[in-house]
Amino acid sequence: MNVGYGSGWTAALDLQFERAKERSIVSRCRHNGPLRVQKPFYPEDGVCHVYLLHPPGGVVGGDELSVSVRAGKGSAALITTPGATRVYRSAGPLSTIKYRLNVEAGASLEWLPQDSILYGGSRLSQEMEVRLASGSRFCGWDITSMGRPASGDHYTTGEFDQGFRLYVDSLPVLMERQRWRAGDKVLEASWGLSGHTVLGTFYGFPADDDILSLLRLRLEDISAGAMAVTLVDEVLVVRALADDAVLLRQIFADIWLRVREMINGFTPGSPRVWAT
Repeated sequence: MNVGYGSGWTAALDLQFERAKERSIVSRCRHNGPLRVQKPFYPEDGVCHVYLLHPPGGVVGGDELSVSVRAGKGSAALITTPGATRVYRSAGPLSTIKYRLNVEAGASLEWLPQDSILYGGSRLSQEMEVRLASGSRFCGWDITSMGRPASGDHYTTGEFDQGFRLYVDSLPVLMERQRWRAGDKVLEASWGLSGHTVLGTFYGFPADDDILSLLRLRLEDISAGAMAVTLVDEVLVVRALADDAVLLRQIFADIWLRVREMINGFTPGSPRVWAT
């Protein structure tokens, strides 16, 4: 798909969750342009499950998407997507996606989207900011794959700029940025992506040494790509390089299910949309 200069969607979604009696509800849902959510589901423990939809089916050059989520005190929300986010080839304009996640004290947010696929020739700038309060609970991941090797797209052109910032009580804990163009040394070098086409990061808060030890034992049994787990203050960080986005999401889902009760306080259970 080619996109000309000056084209593209501007879309925004603003979600807020609040506790109402025995369950959490969507107390605010404002949208502009092609960003939507399906009706909430309540499969377990009063957690509000929401599926984020982007009806155009992909992101093109010139698109500007913004998603803001706030989990109010005592609320519990899980957000996922029914499919991958496809970032199509652009004839010039940059595509931008911004995520802002805020989790108040006593609230739980689980941010579990499927992967983003960077088509060859795509140009994407993605920013994520996560603001957590002491006493909040958060699990989330980000998975990005380059090209579509099975379709002959080996990402020989394109560029990617990704920023991630995580704060606890307004204090910066993780500040990360990566930026490359197709063909850059970082994609092949041993100190970079080592030729892998999929990268992902899993985050969990609050975490401790027991969770760290549990996951280190689990990762010893995983042979897909390269993985490492660290603890930064109370933030669990699992980094992964792989060549199969579906497999990496399955691994991250397994990690999430193993730590969900310890971090978010809920028994393991996957969103029903993952089974469709």
